[in-house]
Amino acid sequence: MLERLDVYSALGLSRGCSEEEVRRSYRKLALKTHPDKEKGTESEFLAIGFSYRVLSDRKLRALYDRRDMDFSASKADLIESFDINEALAIFDHFFGTSNPFAAVSEGVESLFDSEADKRKPKPSQRIEIELPCTLEEIYNSISKNIEVPKQRVNSDGQVENYTKTYRIQAEPSWISGTKLKFDKEPDDLTGDVIFTVQIEPHAVFEIENFSLKMKQEVSLCDSLTGFVIPIQMPDGRKLNVAIEEVIDPSFCKIIKGEGLLDKERNIRGDLIITFHIHFPKKLLPIQRDLLQLALRLPQELTNANNIQTRLLSTAMKLPPNLAETERQKVVGCNTCLFACHRVSIGSPTLCTDALIFRSKL
Repeated sequence: MLERLDVYSALGLSRGCSEEEVRRSYRKLALKTHPDKEKGTESEFLAIGFSYRVLSDRKLRALYDRRDMDFSASKADLIESFDINEALAIFDHFFGTSNPFAAVSEGVESLFDSEADKRKPKPSQRIEIELPCTLEEIYNSISKNIEVPKQRVNSDGQVENYTKTYRIQAEPSWISGTKLKFDKEPDDLTGDVIFTVQIEPHAVFEIENFSLKMKQEVSLCDSLTGFVIPIQMPDGRKLNVAIEEVIDPSFCKIIKGEGLLDKERNIRGDLIITFHIHFPKKLLPIQRDLLQLALRLPQELTNANNIQTRLLSTAMKLPPNLAETERQKVVGCNTCLFACHRVSIGSPTLCTDALIFRSKL
């Protein structure tokens, strides 16, 4: 009987059927024709088992399709060794038990479904991918495409490789460690995809919570007299920050609302500027004297309207084209004031030349 058997017809299939269709048909017919069933027959069960044996083996199926069972030695050996015991062994392996009918109270169909589920490809563990981002990308919500290799079951029941492209738009609320989850598709075998944001180091800014932090180098002179910092922000804006405070090593300047977005509070973090003050290695004697004069002014000279204060201020702003005789007078006046300040803690006395020069201002 097996010599003339059409294995496709025995399972009620066409030649283009998939492996899943072969398994489904065998499941149905093997349960129906099993010898332990009331209407089951050994000959039918044997034919079903033999047909499944041929079609579930890709090499045998290819030979069968190409030569229509005229593959001599393979055919003869297979038929000779195939008996009811072989058919029952295939059945036992397929269902995982030699007596599936013991579970009839739970339904034979449910038994098959559970066994078939065991043979289905299992989804892999989720894919975890590091997502590097620049500060500019998250600050400006730039989109980027990420390709991920995956696997899925095609319409023929076969596992195939494919590449899925995820379009991800960065957000100004991201910090390093932010996770983005993309659920797997129904036919996907490679599980969910988890992207973990990793913000790359920036040449100027560091991220502290949702604030941007930067360090500014500053000279001792600027730390005492003030200056303006031009800052190129991540979105391309140029921010000019005026520093009018006296800077000490613990001082920091805070510009509100220039950091990253804190979604929970719906506000942006700050721009925090810290300073590194460069002190001179040494001072000339005149620099020391001028610093002492500047930093130890008598009370009278702290009044901007004081004649001596105005004279000193004028002397520090002498125009380059001032006549030499007038320049010498100013220098002489300031020398007099400086000498007075060095010998007395009271009000310095203006010299005559200083008063003369003042009258000409």
